[in-house]
Amino acid sequence: MNSDASSRTPVPKSEAVSGFQIGVVIIGISITLPLMYSAGELAQGVGFSRAMIAVVAGAIILSLMSVPASIVGVRTRLSSYMIIEHTFGYAGAKFVNFWFGLFLLGWYAVTAELFGRTLFLAANELTPLSLGEPVYTMLSSILVIATTIYGFRAIDRLALIAVPFLLLALASVVIISLRQSNFADLLVVEGIGMDMPTAISAVVGAAIVGVVLMPDLTRYARNTRDCVVASFLGQGGGIIIAYVFGMIPVLVWNELEPMTYMFMVGFGGLALAVLVFATWTTNVINLYSTALAARASVPIGNYRLVVIISGILGTAAAVIGVADHLINFLVVLGLLVPPIAGVYLCDFFVLGRTDFSPKHLENRPAVKVNAMIAGIGSGIIATWMYFSDYSLTTVAPIDSLIIALVVYLGLEMAGRKMGKT
Repeated sequence: MNSDASSRTPVPKSEAVSGFQIGVVIIGISITLPLMYSAGELAQGVGFSRAMIAVVAGAIILSLMSVPASIVGVRTRLSSYMIIEHTFGYAGAKFVNFWFGLFLLGWYAVTAELFGRTLFLAANELTPLSLGEPVYTMLSSILVIATTIYGFRAIDRLALIAVPFLLLALASVVIISLRQSNFADLLVVEGIGMDMPTAISAVVGAAIVGVVLMPDLTRYARNTRDCVVASFLGQGGGIIIAYVFGMIPVLVWNELEPMTYMFMVGFGGLALAVLVFATWTTNVINLYSTALAARASVPIGNYRLVVIISGILGTAAAVIGVADHLINFLVVLGLLVPPIAGVYLCDFFVLGRTDFSPKHLENRPAVKVNAMIAGIGSGIIATWMYFSDYSLTTVAPIDSLIIALVVYLGLEMAGRKMGKT
């Protein structure tokens, strides 16, 4: 695939790849330290059997939500930013990008805290050093910030090596763990009281940003069938693999920290190398994406300055302890992000606005008011409903998507009627 993620032009069909290739890329993206922690917290919260139900349900929901978003990508062959700009207007897209930047910064902060914790635990096992966890968080963040500024190309290539090794290491840990415990015993492990709607919402929230941004990948797909394959293999399969690999060791060894249970199975320094390189590459990409979103929404300062400022803010949030609220963070993502997809999917499939030609884009308004009202208002409504224990479908992200679609369609239809009178 080409690396022109910020391109404003359609991807030529000559660069198209298979849905299987795109799906494998998404699986690689799914294997991250935050998702491993989320998987462990989920298993401890509802027990293994109920956690698997939540994961499978979440994977199906993510796959089904990804298919239409993917189809928009392959039919337009444009990036998600251009599609959002088409739907929300030039200035409206900057506002949406600002929120995406905050969400990405949140992911950076969560990963930075877990990265620092991993180094802290490894240092305690391998060295006599007694530095505090915040010190490791700040040192690892300095490494990530410097890499994002000076060595992104190299670290991007390193990710292609590090992530498969992490996948292999986790698979080995799962196999060793299952030798220590009967799989049937895991099925009867009970949780500590997390309800199923929250569990499913957390699973969906873990990958919902990727669903909205699916066009960034599927604009390289060959056809609609590839979009279906990429959605179910990548989003669905990736989530199931990531959560299963994260849940089983936690329940067998009764230990939430990946670094700790990898030492317990005898991986030692290998575990440290794999986790460090995989997390390093992941957070460089998180910070890079945050900087791009920030520059697109508030074009103040050069790329290097934005990376440094974003890194400092994210590190501060990490030191404060944002990862301690990981499940809540994922639930909030599952409430606030789906309306963006709901609006642009309604615009494309229901209202039939499929003209993405340069001439049409030049004549678009700076802000499409109905889209903005639907996107912001639906997120607020869905959040209120969730915390007030109201639900249309029992799954908050689906509620959020449906509300946005209906509100946007209603506003557009009302606008047409007013225009005729």
